[in-house]
Amino acid sequence: MEVLIIGGSRFSGKNLVELLVKREHSVTVLNRGKSEQAITSFYKTEKYSYPESVEVIQADRTNNEQLSKALKSKNFSAIIDTCASNEKNIQGILDFAPKELTNYVMVSTASVYDEEKLAYFPVTEDTPMGSEAEEGPIPYSRDKRRAESLLRKSYQEDNFPVTIIRPTYIYGPFNPMYREFYFYDRIMDQKPIYMPGHGETLTDFVYCKDVAWLLAESIENKKAVGQTYNASEGVATTHNGYVKILSEIIGKEAEIIHYNPEILKNEEFKPENWNQMYPFMFDAHLVLSRENARIDLGYQPTPFEKGQTETVEWYKKVRNPDWKVDYSLDKKIAKKISGK
Repeated sequence: MEVLIIGGSRFSGKNLVELLVKREHSVTVLNRGKSEQAITSFYKTEKYSYPESVEVIQADRTNNEQLSKALKSKNFSAIIDTCASNEKNIQGILDFAPKELTNYVMVSTASVYDEEKLAYFPVTEDTPMGSEAEEGPIPYSRDKRRAESLLRKSYQEDNFPVTIIRPTYIYGPFNPMYREFYFYDRIMDQKPIYMPGHGETLTDFVYCKDVAWLLAESIENKKAVGQTYNASEGVATTHNGYVKILSEIIGKEAEIIHYNPEILKNEEFKPENWNQMYPFMFDAHLVLSRENARIDLGYQPTPFEKGQTETVEWYKKVRNPDWKVDYSLDKKIAKKISGK
């Protein structure tokens, strides 16, 4: 099958490219070439070399002329879009999609759900989404909702073949987000983990290789057309439990210090950069159902301990020796809660 991946130069995209090649698809990657040059400070990065059979098109998807030329360069049967973030991105696909297209798969996000109204867990795909209104604290979630809505409308009115994948927090080797590594560093360096709240909030995760598998399976299985699937392990852990599991994998004790998250509202505790921030939502549960993907596609996610063990072993090998963990916010919190 002729497959176009939009994005695909980092993290889950790398796993996806390699999986599709292994499944003997003809793969073309469209991106701007900028992510391949991006430097991640906390682990050593090298420019990714695609498998020899993969063709790479450097183009800006927001430029209609470049996008149209790229989409018409081959008779693509499937498009997997790892970076569509708004209606404009989707409209470009709808305007220039090849007639031969049998499925377009969009990577969305679990944050499209209305977090304030979640009452039952695990969250299924028919759970209402949050607001698409202009106002709101998280434009990213709003824009993803709008993108999804446009796709569903196109499927319902024009039979545009679409599948939507909603991942929860993705973890794994080459993650450009400082999430699991936030905890790895503190445990490895034997520094306390300052955790906002009580730590009993439930959260689930998904391994990067499992996201790649779902994307690949969606273009091969006709049942996926017109469907939305959560991408998660479907098994939640508390934040306290998360740290305990990582501590056991790394082989070092972890110290958790809980504190009242209200102090984060004070200006002096506003993080100066993303790497200082506690990386997960701590005041609301997020547990997604994996059942629809299991029933339709045979999805069997990687057990959390296995995925984290693989990621820890990878990080030990590539952790940047020059990386200086920014503990400045931790120190401010420690001083505040000690009263000194």
